[in-house]
Amino acid sequence: MQASFHTRRRWPVILLAPLGLACESAEVKQCLKEYEHAQAIVLKVDAGASDSVGQSLKSVEAALATCKKAERHREVAELVSAKNQLTAQLSALEKKAARRKKRKAKPEELAALEKQGDPQCPKGQAYRHKDLGKEIRCTGPQIADMSWAQAKAYFSGRNYALQTSDSPATLKAEYGSERFVFEYAAANDAAPPRCLTLYPAPGVPWDEATARATGAAPDKLKRDRPIKAERGELPLRVEEAPNKLIVRIGNCTG
Repeated sequence: MQASFHTRRRWPVILLAPLGLACESAEVKQCLKEYEHAQAIVLKVDAGASDSVGQSLKSVEAALATCKKAERHREVAELVSAKNQLTAQLSALEKKAARRKKRKAKPEELAALEKQGDPQCPKGQAYRHKDLGKEIRCTGPQIADMSWAQAKAYFSGRNYALQTSDSPATLKAEYGSERFVFEYAAANDAAPPRCLTLYPAPGVPWDEATARATGAAPDKLKRDRPIKAERGELPLRVEEAPNKLIVRIGNCTG
């Protein structure tokens, strides 16, 4: 039997009703318990409120982790689907809120931007400002050196979908098949990440992806050799196989 439900504003999330708990292991029982809890929260979600969507997403992610351990494939599939919908909705709400906050820069702000550069993007890069019609140089930290707040602001301003978790303190930024995963000592850490894991877009080689994140010259990079960054040498590990490329920068345990 299926139990389906719809959030407000005609935005659907569908989860199947779990089977009974009789004769099941403790792991399976916990999975089904968290699954039902997540379902109850999603039933009440307001698709137009980021707090409500975020709470639903957390409950779904918690149930998903438990059900993966219990190897409950049906529940996992339904939770993954719900997670994807909630993540997309939360991203859309955050982008909408950011657009509302955006205001036209004052003439003195534009003059300062042209003269001093933009600290909101990595040093060594540049972009053409649509209002000034001129190229603006970037003066901010490299991606691999960004604090939690800096990384969040940088990627949200570029329409990346963001996800955060507390244990470990992780900030994920995703756009299509490209993904950045920052691991910090604590959530909202003002220090650079302990580890940055890159999942480059198809066709982007490891050295180019690494250079974009660190500011290092691609021709100076060597696979699995430390990178000379502004805050010192950072370990580099490249995992490459057909249809798979992962770059880890920093003290990564994965």
